[in-house]
Amino acid sequence: MNAANAVDFVFAVSGDRIGRDYAGGLYRALAAALPWLDDEPLAGVHPMRGLTPCADGLIVGGRTRLLLRAPAQRAADCERLQGAHIEVPAPLAIGRISVRELLAYPVLHARLVVTGVEDEADFVADVERGVAELELDCEMIVGKRGELQAGAERLVGFSLMLHGLSAAESLHVQERGLGLHRKLGCGLFVPHKSIAAVGT
Repeated sequence: MNAANAVDFVFAVSGDRIGRDYAGGLYRALAAALPWLDDEPLAGVHPMRGLTPCADGLIVGGRTRLLLRAPAQRAADCERLQGAHIEVPAPLAIGRISVRELLAYPVLHARLVVTGVEDEADFVADVERGVAELELDCEMIVGKRGELQAGAERLVGFSLMLHGLSAAESLHVQERGLGLHRKLGCGLFVPHKSIAAVGT
């Protein structure tokens, strides 16, 4: 396993509010601004951070951030997003960029992993195959079932925690992800401090 060459590009954003099912619109807007995004296998768009739920959607606040995982060599391309205005379809203004390297935590969590099946037992079997393909020696904990509406398509999956990862394995799975639809925020792993709260 090689050390990860992917990083997270973090953008400040400003706007009013966006719909709860924003993932598809966000990706289409980013792909229009970044033509390489569709064909970049290591690229993924995290669920946005710092959104506040409200009656008719999600409020974009001062701490809201857009995170794009992509190879480090895409830095110059990503920097060009600064100052852009995109439609999600609600308008968002893209602010300053910062770069976060991936951290080799032994415990990782993904909010939603989608493999194309809805049954939990089938999902576990799919994830076990994915873990084997990535040559990971770790344990996993399947969490809550979740759904994501992407246009007319309803994606079903589960949250997932991996623990007992070596440093190299942790970076590898963060770079490669698990499952489908990483451009919609699925199968992207972030460090988690502990497994203690899982299942509560």
